[in-house]
Amino acid sequence: VQVKGRGRYGRVWVSQEGGLWMTGLFEKKGEYDGFKFMFGSALVVYKILLHMGINARIKFPNDVYYKDKKLCGILAEERENLIAVGIGLNVNQKEPPVPSSTTLYLITGKTYDLEFLAYNIGKGLMEIDRKSIGEVVREYRENLSTIGKTVKIFTPSGAIEGTFEDLDMDLNVILRGDVIYVIPAFEVLHLEEYEG
Repeated sequence: VQVKGRGRYGRVWVSQEGGLWMTGLFEKKGEYDGFKFMFGSALVVYKILLHMGINARIKFPNDVYYKDKKLCGILAEERENLIAVGIGLNVNQKEPPVPSSTTLYLITGKTYDLEFLAYNIGKGLMEIDRKSIGEVVREYRENLSTIGKTVKIFTPSGAIEGTFEDLDMDLNVILRGDVIYVIPAFEVLHLEEYEG
């Protein structure tokens, strides 16, 4: 368990017994490594879950969902020349940590070996470390479920609504509303999805 688990921008992250709470520490080698690990970590968890037969999805920028419930959150933080990649995956809890979340146990009725999951996630993160930002963004975009969704994006200068059209290779969100908005990914404080 964690007693002071947190997500992006200091949000509370409930870290109960039965979940997987892990951090990988990597040397920062490039300017965009924070984004590489944020997007890449979501991709790693997503692919492992798919391999386990769980039809998860990636929600921009760094969450893994099952249907409309949050299953995994990721926090990539930079300190000097290091990047700490925190991953919180709800696994064996028999109740959702918060109403908007779910766990692997609640989805499948099975319990899972946390060490096995941690090993495979760690292995995936080491593969991300060896890839370029371009490789990671391309694969992330191919598997991003937010594309085509109606969203509200919260930025430091206000909220914008529209259709999430793409994440380009310059790390800009392309949003179609009354006009086309090009929003740098680092300005996205929060994103809400809507059906429609």
